[in-house]
Amino acid sequence: MPFKHDDRLRALTHKDSDFWADVVDNVLIVAITDVRGIITYVNDRFCEISRYSREELLGATHRIVNSGYHDAAFFRQMYRTIRAGGIWRGNICNRAKDGTLYWVGTTIMPKHNALGAIEGYVATRFEITELMNVRDRLKSLAATDPLTGLFNRGGFNSVLQAAVERKAQDIARDAFLMMFDLDGFKQINDIHGHHAGDVVLKVMARRLLDLIHPEDAACRLGGDEFALIISHTLDRMPLPALLERLLSVLETPVEVGGTMVSVSGSVGVTPIAALECAETLQKSADVALYAAKRAGGNQARMFDIALHQQSIERAQILADARRGVEEDQFELYYQPILNLRTGQCDQMEALLRWHHPQRGLLAADSFRDVFLDAALARMMSPQLVRVFRDDMRLWASNLDACPSLAINLSRLDLLNVSFQNELEIEIRRQGGKAANYVLEISESVLSAGRSDRMLERLHELAAQGFQLALDDFGQAMLPLEILRSIPFSMVKISRTLVAGIEHSQQARAVIAHLCGLAHAYGLDVTVGGVEREEQMAILREIGVDRIQGFYISAPISAGNLLVVLEKHIPDTGQGEIPQDA
Repeated sequence: MPFKHDDRLRALTHKDSDFWADVVDNVLIVAITDVRGIITYVNDRFCEISRYSREELLGATHRIVNSGYHDAAFFRQMYRTIRAGGIWRGNICNRAKDGTLYWVGTTIMPKHNALGAIEGYVATRFEITELMNVRDRLKSLAATDPLTGLFNRGGFNSVLQAAVERKAQDIARDAFLMMFDLDGFKQINDIHGHHAGDVVLKVMARRLLDLIHPEDAACRLGGDEFALIISHTLDRMPLPALLERLLSVLETPVEVGGTMVSVSGSVGVTPIAALECAETLQKSADVALYAAKRAGGNQARMFDIALHQQSIERAQILADARRGVEEDQFELYYQPILNLRTGQCDQMEALLRWHHPQRGLLAADSFRDVFLDAALARMMSPQLVRVFRDDMRLWASNLDACPSLAINLSRLDLLNVSFQNELEIEIRRQGGKAANYVLEISESVLSAGRSDRMLERLHELAAQGFQLALDDFGQAMLPLEILRSIPFSMVKISRTLVAGIEHSQQARAVIAHLCGLAHAYGLDVTVGGVEREEQMAILREIGVDRIQGFYISAPISAGNLLVVLEKHIPDTGQGEIPQDA
């Protein structure tokens, strides 16, 4: 009768006991303990891998090789299994006598006496250190951005979730999520190539790692998007100081192939709360980031309930605007600008208007969010160019000479070279000249952080023949070197400074000072927001070159503009009209 498996093994063991002992000792790491866990036997392989002698191991427990890698719950589950008579299998990280860590694939079996009671345990193991190291390397690669060495989006999600869990365990410890991207980064790629962009990203990564505590996390979420998960850094630096340092780090120039390039950044911050999910925290930081950009950029904003409400309203206005672009709801209106020396309108400003189906005709200030959304701006650009084309054809066929046209450029527009190229091509196609166009850049755009690319682009536009105007002059109080470093030909004094000049000597003095300053630099001066004849008279006496406002004309459509431009505009007689929103 053939042997059963157990009988055959017993026969082989009885016949070749030395052989099987050698097999076990060369392949397996073996330890036997009593029921209390005291080690009563170890083989040579156990001594070899643990670096402990047999004398040190016998009489001890396995705590002697405990690495601290596994928590108490891990061992509770293991002991619960074997004390119930079950077999436990798993991977354990141990610490050798010299401090090195090693991994073993482990099987622990209860050893029963003749009465069936557990009298001890037999643990057999085989080393899997290299296998686990490979696993950890693969896991690290899966969570790491290969270019910068920072956590990638997957690693970010894991680290952020861990930060939420730590917050739940230690409510008193502050922790924050910061999210930001690099303004002007796309232009570095466009002008200097993707290699230059990679250099900038790697330099920024090193700076971020130098800025924060080693136990905090720096992440690259993709492209030029970054995040910091901060807690330990706050032990050595308060949050306001950290944010100031971060903004400084972002705008410090980077050397790329002998050329210095600059970017800047806006930062959205939200406190990490124990009860919030990681997705909610990301949305909150993103809302705060947008608020920082909307406020002019190159600054940090903290998330709060008011920002949450604004984000809801913004989402609605952007959704409406996308439909509006598809349905041609946007139109360009034009406001004449009067030359006080000649009494004629020699300039006009293009102002975007939205025929909203529910809210009526909206001025641009009512939908500022649209101009800050890059995707929506790209959708709108071709439509605006078409409108310009049609309006220029209308004026060309009805006017002997057309006034110069002033166009506002946001930071996004200024760095959107393709939009400007399309506009320039259309101007030339219609027989126009760049010199007949005034590109207005507000002080807030410049004060938000003047990247090298933005300044370079302004010089390029001036070289092409466009006139440059500094809008909202006197609002942000930029350093005077701006008037020397950028080839402006005119300034426009903010209309907020005009209110009350009939009754306030101080208001008149401020405008006179700004006007004199601009003239000293050889720049023409336009004042907006003029609503009354008295204001115009005062501004003429001060020496202002041009005025704009409801006293001259409200913004009107291209067709109605013909009526205004074909007749002489009188110095008086239009009365008071409510200010344009």
